[in-house]
Amino acid sequence: MQQKNEDTYKKIIKATSLFGSVQLMGLLVSIVRSKVLAQLIGPAGYGLFSLLNSTVEMVRQLCGFSIETSGVKAVAEANTNAPDEIPETTSVVRKIAVLTGLLGVVVAIVFSGLLSRFSYGDYTGVWAIILVSVSILFKQLTSSQSAIIQGLSKLKVLAKINLFSNLLSLFFTLPLYFIWGVDAIVPAILFTSLITFFTSFFFYRKLNIPTVKLKPTDATKKGKSILYFGGLLSLTAFLPTVVNYCLQVLINKIGGLDEVGIFNVTIMVVNTYVGVVFTAMSTEYYPRLASVNKNREEEANAINAQAILSMLIIVPVVVFFLGFSTLIIRVFFSREFLAAVPVLSWAMVGMFFKAVSFSMGYVIIARADSKVFTKTAVIFNILYFLACFLGYYYFGLEGLGLGMAGYFLLHLVAIYFLIRIRYGIKPTTEFYYVFLTGLLFCGIALVLYNVVSGNLNIILFAVLFILSVLYSLYEIDKRIGLKNVLVKFFKRKRGD
Repeated sequence: MQQKNEDTYKKIIKATSLFGSVQLMGLLVSIVRSKVLAQLIGPAGYGLFSLLNSTVEMVRQLCGFSIETSGVKAVAEANTNAPDEIPETTSVVRKIAVLTGLLGVVVAIVFSGLLSRFSYGDYTGVWAIILVSVSILFKQLTSSQSAIIQGLSKLKVLAKINLFSNLLSLFFTLPLYFIWGVDAIVPAILFTSLITFFTSFFFYRKLNIPTVKLKPTDATKKGKSILYFGGLLSLTAFLPTVVNYCLQVLINKIGGLDEVGIFNVTIMVVNTYVGVVFTAMSTEYYPRLASVNKNREEEANAINAQAILSMLIIVPVVVFFLGFSTLIIRVFFSREFLAAVPVLSWAMVGMFFKAVSFSMGYVIIARADSKVFTKTAVIFNILYFLACFLGYYYFGLEGLGLGMAGYFLLHLVAIYFLIRIRYGIKPTTEFYYVFLTGLLFCGIALVLYNVVSGNLNIILFAVLFILSVLYSLYEIDKRIGLKNVLVKFFKRKRGD
């Protein structure tokens, strides 16, 4: 049992470190892009970009049947139980992506006037929405290829796609912003979707998976389970996009495009710099959890291990951002974006709770528990919208961060009782120990953030950050023998 636990932890660390290294490159790309865009288009430009992107993404989520997740499940099951069916399954996934992508383009074009009026208050955004709608098709095709690669557990290939698409997108789109400024937003979004698609297609072709020719009617018949499960998943993917979209529209009406830009910079920073934990969950953890969903003991082991390591990884990140968010915003963006600091600080506290609740919550998706899945998706998204909007309405931008932190705490409590009562899965003693210790670090960081200022604040946060890193490394070492793993790694690198 102990060996099995150690193997589980090693798998999580391997996936997290793999995507962590890619995330690091993505981080460098993001730093360059963010710094340049901050100077060239400013907060209002960010707001305009975010509203347009969110509008089209909302349509994609509505029409896309969550092919990026439902496709993974279908391919992973074929890969495990019926390898001979892989060519047909992958062909079905890709054909469904084409059909749903085209549906998304048509819907965006037909309702472009309505979307423009709701987003911007007039019809000035109609042509921008029509042009950018083409990206829906390419995003769906990219998602299907990534789903197949992930379902086949080719995580290194997936990491390469993420790395090269980030680099190429930066290389080709930054000159557009230099030449046209805000007017480059539409072509930049289109170019990014094209570059990402062709990059994923290049690596996908190398897998040499035979293609089975299918008529659209055959694909929908054979892909019934994908469409059904994808339809349920679309609800959870569509609702957050709608909520985010509605929040941006309301913020635009109350505070203007500048504050929409501040809000989206916060979301972007959180997703970029904390995203490695959640990326690892969706790429390695979800297929692994789905494969053991009929064995409660292994399922509980996977959930507890993922939650523990997620907390150990994220605690130093939370402490660092609470202490140095002002510096981060100045370096990565500009002084114009300093209003994002309080939003970002509180949002990062929420990420500690999210790391735990998402580790637990994936069991609902892995089990395809449609009733719970649908109900929780609706309830949680309504709560998230209310928490963020009421926080913003009464406390301004900082209230947005408070709303996020409060929501993720509530989400954790609800998911904790849900998996205990419905699935009989209980956290272990070591889970509680790591959770309370992590909560203590976050609590101390919050006190320092709100009470101490000046040079003393920097010194105390530096000490707290070092302590949190040492604590996390110590706990990870206890579970996987980190020293031995590193020694073996460097020996392989030297060829010993």
